[in-house]
Order: sequence, then structure tokens, then C-alpha cells
Amino acid sequence: MQAPFEADTTWHSTMALPASEGELRRPIASSRHRAIHGEGCFSKCAIRVLERNGPNSATVAWSDATSCCYGEQLWRRRIAKKAGVCALSGQPIATGDAVYRPRLAKPAPRNIEAMILATVMDAITVEQGA
Repeated sequence: MQAPFEADTTWHSTMALPASEGELRRPIASSRHRAIHGEGCFSKCAIRVLERNGPNSATVAWSDATSCCYGEQLWRRRIAKKAGVCALSGQPIATGDAVYRPRLAKPAPRNIEAMILATVMDAITVEQGA
């Protein structure tokens, strides 16, 4: 029988190699969605607006090495039901702000809590042929 995940010293040693200043970073071993909140939570995400599909929707490419990758994801304009942080600009989002969010589907996308301020989305020029 294989040793439990926590007891695998080879895995812990491997995960410690890329850690800065030698601290051990434990890998996430949960199927729960990663909490998306706080400053800088999207700093390692690659987010690109591919196409504007009218005044209230856009196609977004979202890539986050820690949780998900969506090559073409439909985002729709909504009203923020809770405060958050804009995934593109890092600006604070207040309840009631106009935002874009991933379209709800089954199963729910891993980035379902992400928001982009409508003012930021509207200011983006989509490159032709990109």
C-alpha cells in the first residue's frame, strides 16, 4: 500500500525546490474551489479579451496554472452582488458596480467568482486577427 500523501517525503522535497528562501510549500490536495479574493489573487493569471460579442458580452481566454484554463470563455455583463477585485486591473469592486463575470454553466467554471469591471472591459481594444 502506498504511503499517505502527507508522509511522502520525496514529494515534499520536490515541492520545496522551487520555493523561495527554502520554505516548504504544501501542495493543495483538495477538490474544493480556490478562494478568489484579496489583492494580487489574479496576478499570476493570463487573461486576454478575444472578442466583444456586443455591448453585454465578451469572449475571454483565462489561464491560471493553479486552477483552470479556458481558451474561449463567454463572460456577461452583470451587477456585482458582492465586493471584490477586478481580475484585469486589480481595482476594487464594490457591490452594485457593473462587472463582467463568466457565464454560469454546469459544472460551474473554476473561475466563477472572478469579475472584471465594466469600465475596464469597455476600454479594451480587441486586436483584429490576433
